[in-house]
Order: sequence, then C-alpha cells, then structure tokens
Amino acid sequence: MSSTASRETLTRFLEDRGVTNPGVAARLESYEAMVRRWNTRWNLVSRHDIDRLRARHVEDSLELLPWWRGRLADVGSGAGFPGVPLAIARPGSDVVLIERSERKVRFLQQVVIELGLANVEVMAQDVGELLRSGRSPAERFGTVTARAVAPPAEAWKLVRDLLLADGQALLQSGTRLSPGIFDGGEIRRAQRGGGSWITAVALAP
Repeated sequence: MSSTASRETLTRFLEDRGVTNPGVAARLESYEAMVRRWNTRWNLVSRHDIDRLRARHVEDSLELLPWWRGRLADVGSGAGFPGVPLAIARPGSDVVLIERSERKVRFLQQVVIELGLANVEVMAQDVGELLRSGRSPAERFGTVTARAVAPPAEAWKLVRDLLLADGQALLQSGTRLSPGIFDGGEIRRAQRGGGSWITAVALAP
C-alpha cells in the first residue's frame, strides 16, 4: 500500500470514530515511525507484531476512543499503547503514561518531545509503588487502561485504586470476560471492538 493510500485508510478509520482533525493521522504515522526505529535497538514490541503495527497496536488502541471519558492513566504503557494513540487523537485531553522500565520511559519521553504532546505526562514508576506512596486523591482517573500487563482479573486489581468513584478500567481481551472475575468490581459494558473484546469495569457499589 502506498503512503498516500495508507494515510487515507487511517484517516477514514479515525473519522469513523469521530476524529476529524486532519493532523492526527500524520502524527500517528510519525509515532509509528518512531516505534519502528527504536524497536531495532530496544525491542519495544515483538518482531512478529512490528510487521502489523498499525492493525495490532495503533488501531486496536484507537478502538477505545468511544469508551474513554475523563482523565486517562495508561498503566504499564510500554511502547505507548494505548495511551499515546489516544492522546494524539484527543490533543485536548489529559493522559498519564505509567511505566517502570527505564528504557521504555526514555522512549516515551522522546515521543512526547518529538511529537509535541503537551497533554501527556510520563511517570517512571511501578503502579504498586505509586499506590503505596500515598499520593493525593488528585492522582485518580476517570479511565484507566492496562493493555497486555496481566490477565484481566489481575490487571483490574492493579488499577482499581487509581479510579475515581465513578471511573472505569478499560480492559482488552481475546475472549468475552466473565462478570465474576473482578474482585470489588462489576462489568458496566462489554463489546467486540476490532480484534479484541473491550470490557469496562467499574468499582462495585
């Protein structure tokens, strides 16, 4: 596929999800290029996935757009999925990328600088240490993501204390999840999105 056709396909994908800013597709392509370039040294994503970077990672991340509300924390952000594509798609948003790997933190910081992502903060910390540090209630979020960090039930336990009272964790999985697996949480919504199931889990009343 030519670069022009690739841009047009991405633009249509974004428009279908309510993103009409013409600069978003170009910035996403710049981000893809950074992942590919840095991946040759630091193995940010698997060699198998780098060949299908857009479908497997970028578009899969953007499937969360219609679900996302409020301030976003991306736990175990890794190479920036889904937090960076979401932040690019909504430049007026507030996104925090939480990552403990020093190398990946350096990459994420460079992404923020090169792409001019003023709406993104990179937090170099393990989420468990973050919660134990007793940070203020201001460090709570309307939406938390944790893509490929742990099995869904374990990921929920990692992120639930980061949620506002009415917040949600957006978990992506290959199969539909059982309501009974989330300790202290309940499924508010579940739907197929792209190549995975998206499940919104909230704190149980």
